[in-house]
Amino acid sequence: MSRPGYMFLICPDAELLHARIGELLDKHGAADYEKRVYWADEDLPPKFWDDLTLQTLFGSSKAVVLRRAHKLKAAVWDTLDKTIASLSDASFLFICLEGKWERKGPPVPAVLKRRNCWKYAEKQKWFWQSAGLDEKTISGFVGKWAKKNGLTIDSPVMHALTKALPKDARAARLELDKLDLAAGDERRLVMDHIGLIAHSEEMDFFQFMRAMSEGGDPVEIWRRVLTNHSEKDSMIFMLTASLTREARALWMMQHGEDSAVRLPPFVKNKKKHWLNGSDLRGLQGCLT
Repeated sequence: MSRPGYMFLICPDAELLHARIGELLDKHGAADYEKRVYWADEDLPPKFWDDLTLQTLFGSSKAVVLRRAHKLKAAVWDTLDKTIASLSDASFLFICLEGKWERKGPPVPAVLKRRNCWKYAEKQKWFWQSAGLDEKTISGFVGKWAKKNGLTIDSPVMHALTKALPKDARAARLELDKLDLAAGDERRLVMDHIGLIAHSEEMDFFQFMRAMSEGGDPVEIWRRVLTNHSEKDSMIFMLTASLTREARALWMMQHGEDSAVRLPPFVKNKKKHWLNGSDLRGLQGCLT
């Protein structure tokens, strides 16, 4: 078999993993393999193990992708290690380790390093690793995208573009898709195109709450939240939960249940002062 039987992909960015798997399938003439994806967060079903060891009825080949494999327990690694030793020639296995990188390097679980499948992959160089997009790697990411799409980007524009793009591959690709359309028939990006990129400066939940309480421009604050691709959903969830807790606390204080509201005395006093001059009819709707 000219291609590897399996490969370890070590990267925290799902979009980069997806792209790399596509490149590897193309490289090894396996682009037409049937792709089957499994998640290590869940119990691996019998079909996963069958996909690794059994031939299909019509002899077709499979690309088996195991996502978030860094979550596997030692017992499952034992089973996987033994299964890989008898991997079917019709199966191409991609094991994705998606833990967050630390300064010491790629986050390969200690429980994996003791297994034969890892030792052999290291020896054969059957692994690929990337810490994700950062100031150093995003230029290559953009350059590869530009070449694929037939776009010309001069150095000053490339510098501005890599500074403006979010350092999340999926979010960055969404912005690049906009620029691809904007480039039109000329197929050249110019400095004016950089303004089309959504503002990507990150604002976490506590910065958001502080900015709102300090009377910042609400339009600008919400723009930062809603254009932050990587944090938008989690921040809105946290905001909804926070507003619900606040509404419940105010309702309880308005109805004489102060003792059940766990807040510092000075915070309670501020809320009571506010309650004295407020119409709380809307709070009932928040809590029902």
